[in-house]
Order: sequence, then structure tokens, then C-alpha cells
Amino acid sequence: MADRGDAASTPTSGQIDAGSLTSSNTPVGESAPDLAASGTPEPYRFRLGNRPPLTGVRALALFTVLTYHSNFKTLPGTWVALQVFFVLSGFLITAMLAGEGMRNGRISLGAFYARRGVRLVPPLLLTIGLLAIYAHFVHVADAAHRLWGDSLAAMFYYADYRQALGHAPFFGYLAQTWSLSVEEQFYILWSLAMVIVVATHRRRLAYGLAVVGMLASTGTRLYLVYHAPHFDNTVFTRVYYAFDTRADALFLGCLLGLLAADGYLHGWARWARGLLTVAAAASAAFLCWILWYALLFTENLAVWWLPTSTVASAVIITYFVICPASLGSRLTGIGVLVFIGDLSYTVYLVHFPVYLAMEPDTTGWSFWPNELARLVVIFSIAIFSWFLIERPLMRWRARSAARAGDGN
Repeated sequence: MADRGDAASTPTSGQIDAGSLTSSNTPVGESAPDLAASGTPEPYRFRLGNRPPLTGVRALALFTVLTYHSNFKTLPGTWVALQVFFVLSGFLITAMLAGEGMRNGRISLGAFYARRGVRLVPPLLLTIGLLAIYAHFVHVADAAHRLWGDSLAAMFYYADYRQALGHAPFFGYLAQTWSLSVEEQFYILWSLAMVIVVATHRRRLAYGLAVVGMLASTGTRLYLVYHAPHFDNTVFTRVYYAFDTRADALFLGCLLGLLAADGYLHGWARWARGLLTVAAAASAAFLCWILWYALLFTENLAVWWLPTSTVASAVIITYFVICPASLGSRLTGIGVLVFIGDLSYTVYLVHFPVYLAMEPDTTGWSFWPNELARLVVIFSIAIFSWFLIERPLMRWRARSAARAGDGN
């Protein structure tokens, strides 16, 4: 559940990216000044900019994760929060890469990976460091696997296949990082694909790759389900945790990002926005139903609920992009949700080890006092990380990028 921001400038509250993304009406490699000089009207520019709902929705998804992991009973369909995160991640990363390609005529992989590293690695190292301090004072059963094995898998982003192939320990302290591994593997593959697309000036290739990736991932998941002798937890674990069987949500987000960058998520007629609003409300209701009733370790989840919840997530994200001033967007984009959304990556990283370290059987407290203490610790760490580590590093990265730009 990595942070979805990849801002080239210092982020403000709710800001996803400061760069403007040019419509595909602008040929790749042709800049706005070129168009202006030729007398051609400047095309519509998709600007990711300050979109609080896209940050606030991360907070709503995070609440369900915190609730479910507190007792593994309430909101058993919380897995659907990851569908929202995956689609959103594919959308944002694609819009950013497409915009860079349109503005500059190329994509700098070094700059992209540097931004991702500055944003994602420090909170991960902080989490692992805190775990090391904890393990120094408290005995952890099977620490070689539950702490250090998990830490290696998280740092080198193979936790998803470690889980999928049954090599992860029971209640590993960083078990939740499998979803981060899925996303990091996607970042590597998709950024390389976008470099090729921009270099060859074949925008349709990006659409084709996204569709093929989505179909291949869905097909692989269905093949593994229906060609197994019988559906059991081993089959479910394989299709639920691995990149190749979960990437369809990311690729659908890629399609949305391409459509947005090419201007297709702009200028919809009033009646179309009305239909989208109804579809988004129905999708939200469906995801709420999923939260309560779509249990893990079922064949229906692998076959039906994963793809349908992915589509529902895409509809909601499309609604936030096309209807930013609507009631639903304003509610999702309120300040407190945006702030928690900014913290969501670090909260996601630290919440599970804190939950394991502060179990009621360990503290001797009843559920609610114990839960309140857990949340205080989790959000204290996240707030510390945000203000003293993450934001300063992002400002430093922005200044470095600006100086590099001036040097050119």
C-alpha cells in the first residue's frame, strides 16, 4: 500500500503531483511552446495537481485495514481496500509517466526511481529499525523468519511471492508488505514499458500493453483456480498474493491514467456526469457490501469479487477525477482525511508490527483501551515520520530536481 504521490515539487495537503500532463492531442515530444509558435491552439492539459479526494480515499481504505487487523473479524472483506489502492496506484503512476513523456519527449528512469526511493524507502527503513530495537528488548518467537526474513522480503520486494508460494511465516511482523511488493514490481515493469512507448512515439502501444497485462493477469488467476484438482487454501494463497494474479487492478488503473492524460476524462456532458455519479454511488455501495460479506479464502472471491471490485474501484476514481467539485468528492477530500491519507503509507507499514507487539494477551488490557493505545503508537510514529523524515526528504528531492533543471 505504497504512497501514491510522486511529486516533483514539495507537496501540499492533498497534492498528488505538481506537474501538468498534456493531452494526447499534443504529439509526443512536441512542447506547448512549439504549438504556440505555430499558431495552433494549445490543447487541454490534464493536471493531476491538488486532488484531495484521491488522497482522502486512501484514508477511508486504511480505516478498514486497521479495523480488520485489530481482531480479524470485523469487516472481513477489507481485502477490497487493496483493490482501491492498486487501481489508484496504476492511475497515478501512469498519469505521471505519460505527462513526463509529453512534456519532455522522454522519461527519465533514474529520476523516476529516485523519486520512488526517496518516498518509499525511508519509512520502510524506519519501520525495520524500530523492529530491531523492539527485538533487542523483547523475545520474538521465530525471529529469524518473522522479523528478519520478513524485513528482507520487504526491502527487496519479494514478499508477495514469499506469501503466495507458502514460504512466509505465520504472523510475520511485516506480512502486510506483500502488497507493496506487488506495486514495486509493477513500477519497474510499467515504467520500462512507458519508456519504450515514449521513445517509439507509439501511444497506442501503451493502451495495448495495459489491456494485455490486465487480461493476462485475470487469465492466469482463472487458470490456476480452474486447473487445480480442487480449490483450497493453497490455491487461494497462490492467486491472492502474487503479482501475476493481482496485477489486473494495476493495469486497469493504467488505462485510466492514459485516458486522463489523453483528455478523455475531461469535458463530459452533464448527463454523462450524472450517470457517472449514479455508477459511483452504486460502486461504493457494492464495495461496502464486499466489506461485510465477501470472505477471504473462497473461490467466489478469486473468480468474481476481485474483478468486479476492481471495476467498481475504477468507477469511483473516475468519478473523483471528472467530478472534483461534487458532494462525494468534497466529503472524501476533507482535510482530516487528506492528512491521514498522506500518512497512510507509513501507517500501513507500522500498524501490523505494532498490533503484534501490543496484543491484549501481552498488555493485559481489554480490547478498547488496547486498541486506543495501538492507534496512538501507530499514528505517533507516522506523524513523526511525515514531518521529520518524509516531507523534508521530498523538499530536498524537489530542490535537487529544480537545480538539475536549471543546470540544463
